[in-house]
Amino acid sequence: MKNYFNYFTEVEEHFVRKRGKNLWVSPLDWCLIELWRGNGIPLHVVLRGIDRSFESVQKRQKKTPRTLFYCHPAIVEAFEEYNQAMLGASNEKAWRQEVPGSSGDFSKEAVLDYLRQLENGLKAHQGEVFGRAAERVLALKSEVSSRPKGDYQELDRDLADIGVMLAESLQQEMGAEEVKELQAEVKKEMKIYRKRLSKEMYKRLETNYVDRKILALHDLPEFSLLALAGRL
Repeated sequence: MKNYFNYFTEVEEHFVRKRGKNLWVSPLDWCLIELWRGNGIPLHVVLRGIDRSFESVQKRQKKTPRTLFYCHPAIVEAFEEYNQAMLGASNEKAWRQEVPGSSGDFSKEAVLDYLRQLENGLKAHQGEVFGRAAERVLALKSEVSSRPKGDYQELDRDLADIGVMLAESLQQEMGAEEVKELQAEVKKEMKIYRKRLSKEMYKRLETNYVDRKILALHDLPEFSLLALAGRL
């Protein structure tokens, strides 16, 4: 795929096509896609694993999967096979060739407009942490404005860092009982994930999902340019 951001949209759209129903993936599934990408699983390998999952369902005449999580074991298996096939080659090189950073999907004007919306949304809240986050978004906006072409892959990582900082700070300000209730809600929603994910991957997924929920509690969006594609 030509674009870093296509990883998310291609996975989602491929899954929807396989389902044959207009049912977009859940926020929790988006976190899972982030983990696949973060672990360096190439896009074509993820799509291959999704295909295998649906082929298995058809053969066994089971219900069509409603969540991407069902496809996780097949994706892990496909990735292990891929690594064996690539033995002796540079996986990092193959990964970068498949999903290079590009600014092709978003215009500079659209990116700047999104950053302005983020900045204004943060300024609408009271508190030091919101001010710090707004200052960082403002700095990114100035950087994008001054460059003829931006590295939007790097910008997306910077935005993700701001979102993590903000969510962690807001969690520290929450009452102990409120945090406990939020964590219990997340664990309940992630119950089926525990059995098939490694402890490390499960913990990362849980952390990412808690962060999303904390931002949502404050009417804040996901800090990612994927919001421009209307997927978050």
